[in-house]
Amino acid sequence: MNGISRDTSTVEKANGISGIPMVVAVVAIAIWAGFLVVMLWATDTDETRWARMTYVFASVEAIAFAAAGALFGVTVQRERVKSAEETAKRNERDAANGRALAASIADGGSAGENPEAYAYGTGDGSAEVRQQHSELAKRLFPDLF
Repeated sequence: MNGISRDTSTVEKANGISGIPMVVAVVAIAIWAGFLVVMLWATDTDETRWARMTYVFASVEAIAFAAAGALFGVTVQRERVKSAEETAKRNERDAANGRALAASIADGGSAGENPEAYAYGTGDGSAEVRQQHSELAKRLFPDLF
């Protein structure tokens, strides 16, 4: 169950923002665009009014750019999330295969009285055991061989 819920939350993150946050971001950018038009039309106003308008415009601009950053940031991160998920799946598979290989070696690869002889291949029956382990490793990790 934990794997399913974890995958679901990751998919939600990869899909980006939606709902009310998306509406707020789009509205903030639209207000900024509208205010930009107002500023362009008001270029010939007196200096006091212009200074006040630029002060308000800077605040609107900061909010709009934060909204745009949220929208575009999610888009940029989508590929990174996808790549990280693929890497995690590959590593999870390799870890499971490594555990399976270790369990197999632990069950059937007893070194007997002389572990050094087994390690260097000079003990009794070591060639057959090494061959079995080699075949198992090649099956579990085909990309390494």
